Amino acid sequence: MKSAVSLADHLAPDTVNRLERAAEIRHDDALILMRARGHICALYLFGHSAEMCLAAAYFRATGFSPMMVIDRDTRLRAMKQARQLLTDAGEPLMSSDPHPVVGWARFLRWKRSATKLSPQEQQRLEAAIFKAEMVYKHWRPELRYKTTHVQAEQLAEVLKASTWILEQRGRL
Repeated sequence: MKSAVSLADHLAPDTVNRLERAAEIRHDDALILMRARGHICALYLFGHSAEMCLAAAYFRATGFSPMMVIDRDTRLRAMKQARQLLTDAGEPLMSSDPHPVVGWARFLRWKRSATKLSPQEQQRLEAAIFKAEMVYKHWRPELRYKTTHVQAEQLAEVLKASTWILEQRGRL
C-alpha cells in the first residue's frame, strides 16, 4: 500500500487572506463541536480563530497585501518587536506566550495608533483588546492536552468574544 503524502509537505504559506479563512473555518468547526457537546475542543478552536484574526489584522496594518506571504521568520520578528515594546503600565505589549492573543491585539493597536484614528477606530481597537482578554481568560493552547470540564458561561464568553473578533476582522 502506498503511503499518503505528508499534509505538512504541501501546506500553503500564511497570508492575511489565508489566516482569515482559516479563522473562519476553525470558528465554524468550533460551532459544530459546541453543538455536539465537545466544549473543550470548541473553546480551543474559538481561541485559535481569534488569534489568527488578530495576527492577520496586525499584518494588514503593517502593509501586507492580502496574498503577501507571512513566513515563520516574519511572524517571529514581529512578535520579538512586540515583546520589546512596553505598555503604559511598563509591561511588554506581547507576553512570551507562543500564542499571544492579547499581545496581537495590543500590538495591532500600537501599530494603528501611528496614524490618525477616528474615535470609532480607537474604540474598536480597545474593544479588540478587551475581547482578546476575555478569550485568554479561559483559553490556552494547552487545552488540547486536558480533560477538564468547560462551564457553559466560560464557553459563552469565549464564543461571544471570538465571534466579535471574527466579525470585525476587516475593520481592525
